[in-house]
Amino acid sequence: MKLSALFEKAGLPGENWDVEISFITDDSRKCRPGSVFVCHSGAEQYSKSAREKGAVCVVSQNNVEGAVRVSDSRKTYSTLCRAFFGFPDKRLRLIGVTGTNGKTTTASMLAFILELSGKKTGLISTVANRIGAEEKTEMTTPDCFEISRMLFSLAEGGGEFCVIEASSQGLFQERLYGFEFETAVFTNLTEDHLDYHKTFENYKNAKKELFRHCRNAVLNFDDGAFSEFADSCAGKVLSYSAGSNEADFTAKDIRACELSLSYVLVSDSLIQRIRLNLCGDFNVHNSLAAIVAAYTLGISAEQSAAALKNYFPEKGRMEILDTDTPYRVIIDYAHTPDSLRRTLLSLRRFCKGRLIVLFGCGGDREREKRPQMGKIASENADVVFVTTDNPRSEAATDIIDDILSGVSKGKASVFVCEDRKEAIALALKKAKKGDTVLLAGKGHEVFQQVGEEKRDFDERKIVSFLLENRS
Repeated sequence: MKLSALFEKAGLPGENWDVEISFITDDSRKCRPGSVFVCHSGAEQYSKSAREKGAVCVVSQNNVEGAVRVSDSRKTYSTLCRAFFGFPDKRLRLIGVTGTNGKTTTASMLAFILELSGKKTGLISTVANRIGAEEKTEMTTPDCFEISRMLFSLAEGGGEFCVIEASSQGLFQERLYGFEFETAVFTNLTEDHLDYHKTFENYKNAKKELFRHCRNAVLNFDDGAFSEFADSCAGKVLSYSAGSNEADFTAKDIRACELSLSYVLVSDSLIQRIRLNLCGDFNVHNSLAAIVAAYTLGISAEQSAAALKNYFPEKGRMEILDTDTPYRVIIDYAHTPDSLRRTLLSLRRFCKGRLIVLFGCGGDREREKRPQMGKIASENADVVFVTTDNPRSEAATDIIDDILSGVSKGKASVFVCEDRKEAIALALKKAKKGDTVLLAGKGHEVFQQVGEEKRDFDERKIVSFLLENRS
């Protein structure tokens, strides 16, 4: 595409540049011949490097020599990426899912329902991007160029729907700017990512942005932020609840078993039994959100119920490992205080023996979470192993000390082991018949970030190796 044509499609002023464009990026390190480099505030010093690597045009909202000046570089970046691929988002019916916890499971369930209802559907989420063939994902809501590329591929392949997991950072950074969502889903809201957003109010406002650009909003009536999100919505609001008759859709007669859940979905116009191959009470809310979202897209509750009977959890989401041991080993992504608490409470209901939890906290991230998680683990489990997660540039011992400062004395047996693999080995040795071992925090991740190094770390393989080589 010629640069002049790109600017024309994006509705931006520009000269009649007769130069071919092959790539658009806001990361100067990725620039190559034929690139457009969009320079955000604070990154002006990288414009020279971008040109040296082959960028034929620099776009900036600040005064950068030789750059095309725009009022908002982030919104412009999204518009340029969409224009480069011919605005593929307009060729699809988009569904956005946001919230603190439950986004991945809800998005995955919804995509599964749509697929089994005969709708060709893409999924862009934390666990994987499924646009035809599955692609690896680096972040929950990818870069604008990557999103547009995937949506173009989906539309070209005859896709009709795409379910997009929308993170607070992605929304704040305008990675979804210009997208019109047919349906937007809100799961819940607790404190998270305050290292980035600085305040809970900023975090909440970033999430609310998704609901200003949707035709239908599906909101969790049981969450304390429900009213605020409802007030932010541009379109029709439908609510769901695990018990309240005031919601539009309500789960009644909830029955939680060790490996399954069931409930009766009730609204003014329907009564439908829902059965799930999932553990964890919180999956009642996740499934409700997916079913109601599907309803806004023309999929009946009966169709959703038929699909969900065949749905199994995503990797790292209450994933029960096949260990052939007298105790159970579960991997879950629980990495916030609220998600860890919910997971432990759900497992406690069916744990015949002791509940053993192993977890750490990420480095260079919210320190205030650490003592909270130490308190929650020690008050809701019988045995706690405090170890590393992704320490990044922080000293693992400092992170562990922060966690231990919140531990409630006398509530649980607490062990410290900095090496996570060694900690897993100790937890497995400690486990007896009837116990449940929860490996929390890593979930789907198959690496551990230590300093600048990403080390291979797949807990499934580690557990398998340890059990195969036990003495």
